[in-house]
Parts: sequence; structure tokens; C-alpha cells
Amino acid sequence: MKLVLLLLVSVVSFAKVDTLSQSHLNWELTPFGAIKVGNGKDIPIWNDLSKNLIDEKLLFTITHDNYQQYKDNLTAGQIALFDRYETFQMPVYPSHRTAVAPQWVYDNTFDNAIHAELNKDQSGFENAKGGIPFPIPQSALEVYFNHIARWRGQQLESTFSDAVVEKSGQYTLITSKALVRFDSYLPEHKGKNFLSIIGKTLAPATRSGSGVLVLEPLDQLNNKRSAWLWDKGRRRVIRAPNVSYDNVVQTSGGLRTVDDTDMISGSPDRFDWEMLEKREIYIPYNNEKLDSKKLRYRDILTKNHINPQHTRYELHRVWVIQASLKPKWRHLYSKRTFYIDEDTWQVVIADQYNKKGDLWRVSMSYPRFFKQMPGVFSVINVFHDLVSKRYHVMGLENEVKSEAKYNGKIAKDGLFTPSGFKRYMR
Repeated sequence: MKLVLLLLVSVVSFAKVDTLSQSHLNWELTPFGAIKVGNGKDIPIWNDLSKNLIDEKLLFTITHDNYQQYKDNLTAGQIALFDRYETFQMPVYPSHRTAVAPQWVYDNTFDNAIHAELNKDQSGFENAKGGIPFPIPQSALEVYFNHIARWRGQQLESTFSDAVVEKSGQYTLITSKALVRFDSYLPEHKGKNFLSIIGKTLAPATRSGSGVLVLEPLDQLNNKRSAWLWDKGRRRVIRAPNVSYDNVVQTSGGLRTVDDTDMISGSPDRFDWEMLEKREIYIPYNNEKLDSKKLRYRDILTKNHINPQHTRYELHRVWVIQASLKPKWRHLYSKRTFYIDEDTWQVVIADQYNKKGDLWRVSMSYPRFFKQMPGVFSVINVFHDLVSKRYHVMGLENEVKSEAKYNGKIAKDGLFTPSGFKRYMR
């Protein structure tokens, strides 16, 4: 363990890691760069195994009444949720490091360790294959881009519902279907688009028939995302305005900004980034139960927060990075703290502060292992507003008959064009 920590510190001053540092990915570090050994108590060794954990025995539950004794392993946002809601709970189970990926992704990640580098504006990266670009990161921005470029399969097709839950506990749903192609993981990827998204709204009736096409570049500072909307009244494709940074996503009830999507996304240029100390935190993990088709949305969407009895938390090591707004820019958030699972590079918790510097919003991702991928990805993402006591949920699939489909027949480029979008909507 000490040798690994020394390794991580020793490479900070170099532009790229050398081959000696790279070799640690074969023994002391996992193929994605996490510390392979456990902590000797609560966190196990990474052993590249996934298990059925739905019926596993609960260890204990963190509640409003006892959270103080666990605060060293909680985030500021989690503590705020316990302070704000007496009903908020975190059921804690044994930790299982279920993050895996295909061997070719590991091979690409190994190669990236000595070749990938941030671009000159630090708004993207270069010379990386489909894998984790910086498995031995030397800066907060490299950690950030590991989240952006993490393994989520090559393509995902799903039908899902997003919810806005009011202070009263009443909620509204928007149901959509979408196809996301993770272009950077395709063999023929040439770097033009980082991912491509096409989708249509199915319900409610007032929104049904609308759709969106998005081509997402990696470097969104120098290459803006391209987006089109389907005008169902005139039945034609129209170019969407460029939305980014803290533009509010209207379908979220004003609870999510564009760059809150996927917990954090878009160009990082308006913030100064800092790497904080790595920590052991109780984070949502292995949430197969939350994804059960036996649950209805009313079972999950309760007042103030999702129903704790369907959630699962485990102790895991996380990278912690902090983004502070640069003086010359304006943004809804003055500061943001992100907690990134070391095994997957997924942001699992985000704490967002308002212009006065007060904790305002808390976001949590609830991931699970997906055999089709194979790997770990979100079941849902939940965005809490501590002031309004409202929250927003993305990705509910419990009442959908079909399962999310990973890595099916990869969609052709022609689908992700205005003419392909028109065919898709018809």
C-alpha cells in the first residue's frame, strides 16, 4: 500500500508517466489504475469477480440519529441530507469491487498510461485509445477526464423515465427512449465525436413525439456540441441552440444544469481544479435491488429522497477533486466537490455550492454491475436541492418491460445525422 501511494505522489511533476510507473498496472494497481489491495478490513482486494448480491445480509444502517459516528466516511453532502431529513438512511452492506471491462479495454488503458496527455488548453486529451486515458492520474483534470471517458460499453439502448419530485412528495414523469453510442470505444473511432445520442419522448402526451439528436465532442471549449430537435408540429428537424455550462435543463424542473448531466460533463474551463486527499467513503454501489422490475416508481419516489430501503451503500476508496469558479466567470455554482470511485472512475457523489459558498445541491449516482457491458454503470442519478427540498431522478426503468441493451448491433453513422434523425422520428 505505501509503495503504491509513493508511486502516485512521485509522478506528479512529470508530463506523462514512464514505463516503470506504467508497469504497476500489472501488479500493484488494477488495469484501470485503482489500488488492487484492500484496506485489510472493510475494502476487499480487487479480484475481477462479480456476484449476485441482492440477498446479501445488511451490516448496519446509517441514520439521522447515528450518522455522527460515521462522519469520517461521509461526504459533506451526505451529512447535509442526514441533517435535513430525519427519514434519510444509508443501508450499508459488505463491499464488493465488481468493476470489470473487456481485456482489450485494459490493453488500451495500459497503452494510454504512457501516451495520453491533456491538450494545450486542458479542455480535452490526445493520443488515447478506447480506455481510461489516465490510469495513473497526476492532476484533478486527468481524474475528471477519466470520468468523462470511462468504460460504459460501446452502445446503450434503453427506455426510461425521469422524475421531478416536489416537496409534497408528488411527482411528474417524462418517459423517453434513447440510443447512446460511445464513439471513442469503437474500433474505427477517428476522434470527431466522443459520443452520439439520439432519442424521442414517449410520455406524457403533451411532450410525446418530440426528440433530440446530440453529437458530443470531447473538447467542448474548441468544438461545440451539435444538437438538433424534432419539431413535431411541422414534422421537421431544426438546429438546437448551443446549450452548455449552467444552462438549466427544463425537463428537470430546474434542478439540473446541463453540466450536471452524468454528474459532471462538458468543458471544465470555467473552474480551477484541485486534487484533494483520497478517502474511504460509504457510496452507493451494487444497486441491483433498486433496478428490480418488481418495484413500481411509487415504491422508489418518496418524499424528500428516494426510498432508502431499496438502496445499497458500500465502503469504497474514492478520488476527491474540487472545482472552484474562476473570478472572471459566472456560474450557478461557486464550488463543486466530486467523489470518484477508484475502480470505475465514475463520479458517484457531487456536492455543489451556491454563490455565497453554502452547500446547495447534492447529487448521487446509484450504480450496479451489468453483465452485458460488462461493467458498472448507473441505475439512476438523483439530484437533491437542499433549499427547495425537491429532487430530480434520471434513468428509472423499473416499469419498462424491456431491459437496457448494451453493445447490440452498433448503429451506423448515418443514424446520427439530420436525415437519419428524421427517419428515426417517423
